[in-house]
This record gives sequence, C-alpha cells and structure tokens, in this order.
Amino acid sequence: MGVQVPSFPPLFAKGRLHMKREVKAGITGLVFGSMLVGCGVAPEQDGQGGVEDATTEAQAQASTERVLEESGGYVEPDPLARYWPAVAYGGGKFLAVWTDVRTGGIYGTRVKPDGTVLDGEGIRVNIGDEEGVRPGIGFNGKYFFVVWESRDGVDGVRVKPDGTVVGPVFRAIQTGESFGPVRVACSPKICLVTYTISGDFSTIYFTRVTKDGVVLRTADRTLSASNTFAYDASPTWNNKTKEFLVVWSDEHGEGPENADIYGNRVKEDGTILDGNGFPISDAEGTQSTPDVEWTGKSYQVVWTDDRNGNPDIYGARVSKTGTVKDPEGIPISTAAGAQADPRIAHHNDKSLVVWDDQRDGPHSIWGARWGEDGDVWDPAGFPISTGDQPQEYVPDVAYGSNKFFTVYAGQETFEPFEPHFILGTRVTHQAELKDVPAIPLTREP
Repeated sequence: MGVQVPSFPPLFAKGRLHMKREVKAGITGLVFGSMLVGCGVAPEQDGQGGVEDATTEAQAQASTERVLEESGGYVEPDPLARYWPAVAYGGGKFLAVWTDVRTGGIYGTRVKPDGTVLDGEGIRVNIGDEEGVRPGIGFNGKYFFVVWESRDGVDGVRVKPDGTVVGPVFRAIQTGESFGPVRVACSPKICLVTYTISGDFSTIYFTRVTKDGVVLRTADRTLSASNTFAYDASPTWNNKTKEFLVVWSDEHGEGPENADIYGNRVKEDGTILDGNGFPISDAEGTQSTPDVEWTGKSYQVVWTDDRNGNPDIYGARVSKTGTVKDPEGIPISTAAGAQADPRIAHHNDKSLVVWDDQRDGPHSIWGARWGEDGDVWDPAGFPISTGDQPQEYVPDVAYGSNKFFTVYAGQETFEPFEPHFILGTRVTHQAELKDVPAIPLTREP
C-alpha cells in the first residue's frame, strides 16, 4: 500500500520553494515533516509527580469538569484546529498550541500532569492583528515562547505558565520569503528561532530573542550552504556547553531523492561553530523531517528515512562537540507501511520517539523508547493513539513531571487543512498509556 499524499497548497504565497517542497513531498511520500512544529525545551527541575491511581485520575477528571462548568462549560470536543500541534512543558504544566479556525489563528491550552485540561475553550495566543499558522514552542524556565508563520515573516509571543499572554507580539524576521516549519529552543537567557528563507535556493536561518522578548539582530544568521535546498530545521539547547544544535534536511544540489540530515552548533551569542554544517546522515535515499534533543550526555537526532524503499524512522547520537556516534544510523522503526515525521522528548536515560504510522492502513501515532546508549527499547514500537478518530497524525511530544505528553491531530478523514481535533495522551516511562480515550484539547465553547 502506498503512502497517502494529499495536495498541500502553500500557506502563504512566498516563492517557488513551496512548490519545490511539495514536489519533494510527492516524490518521497514524506508529506508531513515540512509542516511539523515542535519544541526544544530548556532543561528544568521536574514539578510534582509520583504515583497515580484510579482515584487520582477520577479526581482530575472531576476537577476539569467542575472548572469548565463554573466558567461557562462546553458542549463537547470540537474540530477547531487547522494544521498541527506543538507542545512544551514548563512551570508545572504542559502547553499545547495549534493553528485554529478562530481569529488570530494560534490557540493553545494548558494541561496539568494529572491530565486536567485548564483552558476548556483554549487561549488565544496570537493577540496580534495578522493571522498566524503552524506554531512552534519552547520554554526558557520562566516563559513559554510561541512562534509562528505569518504572511510577512515570523512572529512570536511569550506566555506565562498561568496562561497569561505577555505582549506585544515580536517579529523574529520581516520578509515575504520565509516559511516553516518555524521552531524554537530556549536557554534561560536566549531563545533561538529557526526557519527557512527561500529564493533561487533555500537556506536555514536563525534569529535570537532575549528572555524579555527583544529580537537581537545578528550579522550572519545562515546555518546551511547558500547554493542548496535546505528545509525542516529543528533546534535544541545544550545546557552543559551552552550551545544550540540545529538540524535540518539538505539536498546539497543532488535533488530531494538524495536529501541528507545536517547539523550546526550555535552559541548563545550567535556564533556559528560549524560553518555550513556537518552531515549527520548521508545514507542512500531521502532523509528528512528531523528532530533533535539534548540528553545530558549527547544529542539524539531522529528523522524519516527511505533507504529501505519505504519511509522508516532512524536516529543517531551526536556528541557535544559535533561528532556523529552512529554514522550509519540506528533503525528505530522499520515496520510495514510508512513511518514518518518523528518527534522526540527525553528524560533520565531514555527518550520517547513518536511518529505518524500507517502500518495498519490509517494514520495513527506510535512510539518507541530509545536509550542514551543507543539501544531501542521497543523495536516493534507501541501504539499511542487508540483510534478515537479514524485518522490520527503528526504528533509532537514533551516531557514533564514524570510523564511524556504526546499531542496530535485527529479527524474522520485525512484532510489536514480541514478543521480537525487536537488530542493528547500521557505516556509513562514504562510505555503505559494514561489516557484511553485520549484527552480532547479543542472544545466547543
């Protein structure tokens, strides 16, 4: 069975690179990754966690219902989302964000580690006048930083863990030639926003934003070579070396069927450490849609890989100095059907990798645990979504308070540009699902 490939029109008419990337998606069948959003979350101390039982879960659900009833309540979950979600953890809460059909375009909701949804109707995150799409999110220890694509560039805003949106909206880059995915990773002082600038070629750029939401102008902001097609950038923060690692997919003039995974390190002051980047995976076929996380010992990079003739999930560890420990790549999921668009979150000695999986036909969300030593704990993978919607796709994942929290899109038929639901599922270190059915995050006021 082939991969289901929808026709994705450009979100904003920003140059021919949109068409280039759509052609790439059609060739490889990896259509989601260039639309993904995610997070690079600065390490912080865990909030209160611990053992949960049925009583705790019931109390959490009762609390959610009571809060929503007192605030006007809701009728039932509602398909308010367009495009896909991103999630981060900070201040004892998860914040999931997505593109919404309502004014402003960027909405979110906070979820407590016990599963309580705190914002039943959602928070309008984009308080500006220009509509936004496809948000990314990070946490700097005090604020969530949410960034998104707009018609004239890349915008963002800070959000407190109590749900307060701290304006004004800042503009990371003003140009009609930028496109996503737009993502962000944060140190306590600086957030690094990554995106692609298109022209005759496409190049990975970054912008630094201070903890106060002030955009810093840097003379040289390009991370990839200027004469190639690069896209799908994703950053993470290394709190030991005080550096960011940005990874992306790069064609290097050889066409989308030969795209590889590249990386480049950036210091807090904007110094680029690796020239035009270094190869992380240059295997046969297409490597695309990467994500990256710092574990405390090394970087873990995951991506979609079709070296075997069908999209699979591969990964590699990279040292703090940029040395690739697994140059051949580590297979994380090579199941039947297509596996694509991985995202990763880490805690202690292992990470949770989640992805969009079609081994059974419809889109669904699967995951596997991946250790710091390179061992894949779940080589067959395990299902995270359980069919609450017939099509469930494009996940993101964050860790906090002894839980991984996976958010994803879901709808009756696979039409990602039509209104759909955003769902969430908590997963323990033992690969136990805490939410069956999943937690609905988009609700009707």
